[in-house]
This record gives sequence, C-alpha cells and structure tokens, in this order.
Amino acid sequence: MQFKAAIKLGHYFLTAYLLVMVGGYYLLNQQDDTPDELRTVSQLNSDHWLYMTERNIGGATVPITYRYYVHEKINASDQEIAKQLRELDPLISGMGEIKDIQINNDNRLTVSYSGRFITIDDDVDRITFQVQK
Repeated sequence: MQFKAAIKLGHYFLTAYLLVMVGGYYLLNQQDDTPDELRTVSQLNSDHWLYMTERNIGGATVPITYRYYVHEKINASDQEIAKQLRELDPLISGMGEIKDIQINNDNRLTVSYSGRFITIDDDVDRITFQVQK
C-alpha cells in the first residue's frame, strides 16, 4: 500500500515538474513583439523614401540588425512608421550599412552596401546591388 502511494505521489511531482518545465520553455521562447526602432529617414526622389530601422533585442549575444526599406512617404509618428514597416519586406536586412543608394527615372535602384547581410530583396528587374566587405 505504501508503495502504491509513493508511486502515485511521485507521479504527481513528475507531472508538476514537467508542466513547469514546458511552461517555462514556452514563456522564455515567445516571439518578442517589441517593434523595431526607426533610426533614419531619407528622401531618394519625389516618390521614394529610404527608411532604416534598428532591432536590438538580444543584448550581448545577438548583434544589432538594421533593416532598410524603400517606400513612399509615411506620415505618422516614428513608432507608427516602424510598426508599418515591420509588416513589409525590407530591401536589405543585416549588420552593415548602405554606403550609397541611387534611384533613376525608371525607378531602378542601385545600392552599395557594406557589411554582413541576412536578407536582400531579390527583385533583379528593379534593383542592382554592390556588396562590399
């Protein structure tokens, strides 16, 4: 009888322990909903603007990531602009910087970028990239 009670008690403790472990893992690995922070806004021509956002959520273990967007003018607060941009695909996302960006009359972009990148827009009909180390 005491053996069955000990097994039953051990089962309850093991179940509680596993629930705490799974719940803790779930809470620690939730996606951070903190929006990117808008850093710079530059006008490229009358219709296009270059926006740069910064994502710095990892502390010392994750590098700061910069995202560059080319979009029409957004009239809103910096926080609202960053929130709207987060829903778009960035032109470039990485740990570097755009050295030069030009847009011609046919709305074709020429971008000179220096540094590590994570993603680059693959619209080759519209964009020419020059990536420098």
